[in-house]
Amino acid sequence: MATLNGEESDRMPLMEIGFWPETRNRWISEGLPENISPEDYFSLDKVSILPIDSSLGLASRTIQEDELHYTVSDGNGVTSRFKKDLANAAQFVSSVVTDPASWEKYRSRLEPNLFRFEAYNKDFAWGHLLPYTVKEQYEKAKAEDVFTVYNPMEPCWYFLSLLGEEEALCAMALDPGFAEQVISDYTCFNLDMMDILYNAGYRFDALWVFSDLCYKNGMLFSPDFFRQHVAPYQKKFFGRAKELGMKIIYHSDGYVGDLIPLLIDTGVESMQPLEARAGNDVRDYLKKFSGKLSLIGNISSDALAAGKEAIYNEINAKIPAVKDSRRYIFHSDHSIPPTVSFENYSYALELARSFL
Repeated sequence: MATLNGEESDRMPLMEIGFWPETRNRWISEGLPENISPEDYFSLDKVSILPIDSSLGLASRTIQEDELHYTVSDGNGVTSRFKKDLANAAQFVSSVVTDPASWEKYRSRLEPNLFRFEAYNKDFAWGHLLPYTVKEQYEKAKAEDVFTVYNPMEPCWYFLSLLGEEEALCAMALDPGFAEQVISDYTCFNLDMMDILYNAGYRFDALWVFSDLCYKNGMLFSPDFFRQHVAPYQKKFFGRAKELGMKIIYHSDGYVGDLIPLLIDTGVESMQPLEARAGNDVRDYLKKFSGKLSLIGNISSDALAAGKEAIYNEINAKIPAVKDSRRYIFHSDHSIPPTVSFENYSYALELARSFL
């Protein structure tokens, strides 16, 4: 919390919120004990990310499965095809929502209630079913004084996910009113959900949304569209979260240099993960947005996979330059894929800690 506020702290935090399941399997074969998580083994600073059921509440079902792929329809009526050998690599197939008329048919299912949080039992990153509910995860985090993060869907990302990026981006260009209607409805849902949880006694340290509005060359759509049709609703969403005591953390893949100023205007206080391969550089951003933004990430996963020389060059170039800013949290530039060995990641953390 001190780092998110730009305040003095005992040290630079070290965190990682995403280890691929395949990575953990590899690491167990390379020396990671089976009965401990990577976070606990490496004594990383813990964050408990607490999602909700953000869907229309339709029945999830497996449509097709073979040796290499499986195809599922989720709670939003979105059909996706997955490769079995890659975590979370989804290919959009179709959706029940395609236009204003179909959204009008389904939008009433977006009913806010406490059950969406307390009974939910899916992992926020990979969507796997958990043996405990999010409510139980919250209670455990509070008992252990772990930083708690409320994790609903960001309304613009909901629209992109609901229609699939191709159809959604076409709709933004050809029928912006449709896009704004979904974004507006979903913002109202989020506002109601936050109030319901607050009134039920839940308290979160931060609101963290995952919303990939960029690719390697910049934003997926124009800054003007963002200002006109997205920003007004983000301001309401983030403004209410701040009133309820939450810091605002935003995740976007891709090159985010053009998006960051727009997000700062809507109330975002921290960015993650700052993909290095897309041209983001934490050193530049801390200078450009000094005092306005805390940053999480930017340690290249490509460097972590390449070997000790590449790891040394990456960490030695960045950590000494940013650690005294009081606004940086050590983290990879996305998540830790199975190309990163247990030895390499151990060395990276050892090196990072040598600068603390």
